[in-house]
Amino acid sequence: MAVTISIANEKGGVGKTTTAVNLAAGLAMRLRADGRGDRRILLVDIDPQGHALLSTAYGRHTAEAGESLAALLTETPPPSVQRMIRQSVHHPNLYIIPGNRAAMSRAARLLPSLIANESRLQRALAPVQPLFEYIIIDTPPNIGDLLVNALVAATHVLIPVETSYLGVSGLRELQQTIQSVCFHLRPDLQILGYLPTLCDEQRSETHEILAELQNRYGGQVFDPIHKATDLAYAHSSHMDVFTYRPARQRDQLASSSRATQEYAALVETILQITGQPA
Repeated sequence: MAVTISIANEKGGVGKTTTAVNLAAGLAMRLRADGRGDRRILLVDIDPQGHALLSTAYGRHTAEAGESLAALLTETPPPSVQRMIRQSVHHPNLYIIPGNRAAMSRAARLLPSLIANESRLQRALAPVQPLFEYIIIDTPPNIGDLLVNALVAATHVLIPVETSYLGVSGLRELQQTIQSVCFHLRPDLQILGYLPTLCDEQRSETHEILAELQNRYGGQVFDPIHKATDLAYAHSSHMDVFTYRPARQRDQLASSSRATQEYAALVETILQITGQPA
C-alpha cells in the first residue's frame, strides 16, 4: 500500500508546490537509481491552480472535466481513476492525474453539499493505492473541503513553513484542522515533519525562527530549503529541480546545485522515516 503524503499549509507562497514536485520527482529518481524503477510515484494536485502538474507533465496536465480529478471528487459513482493516470514528462516512473482548473474550482464550491464530502479523494484513490510506492498530494492554500480531502486520503502530512514570523504563527489553524481530521476521520494520520522553506541566511530573523521551530517541534524539523533561483527557474521551465539542474551521473541525485542537494537530502530522509531506506 502506498505511503501517501499531503503537503499542507493554509498559507500561500510557502513552497508547497515546489516541495510536492521535487519530492515526487526525487523519489522517482531515487527508486529508479536503486534498481526499483518498477516502483511508481503518483502526484495528485488538488489545488485548483494546478501548478504542480505544470512542472511535472506540461502538455499532458489537463483533461476534459469528466476525465479529470474534479470528476473523481464530485461524480457518484466516480469514473475510473485507472484510466485517468498519465505518465509524467521527465521521469518514466512518475505519474499524474490530469486536472481541469475550471472544473476543480467548481468542485471546491460543490463539495460542501455532497454526501461523504470529506473522504471522496480517499475512496477515489483506493483502487490504485497498491500500484504506487508513494502518492504525493499538493494542496490549496486555504482551509476547506479540498484540504480536508487531502488529509483524509493521506497517511502522513509534510508541513512546509516559511521562515518568517507570520509563517510560524500561521501554523496554529492548520494544526487544529489536522487534529480534527485525526479525531473524527483519520486517526492514523501522522505529521511527518516541518520543512523550513524560503530560508534567507542574510535575514537575522531566519536563525531565530529556525531555533523556535526546533524548540517547538524538536526532531520533527527537517533541514531547511534555502531560497534559490534554480527553484524559480525550474518551475518557470516546467521542470523539477533535478531535471533543471541534472546530476553529474545518470539517475543519481548528486548535484552542484544547492537546491538539488537540499531536496535530495529531504528525499533520503523521507525514505528512512517511512521505512523504505535505499
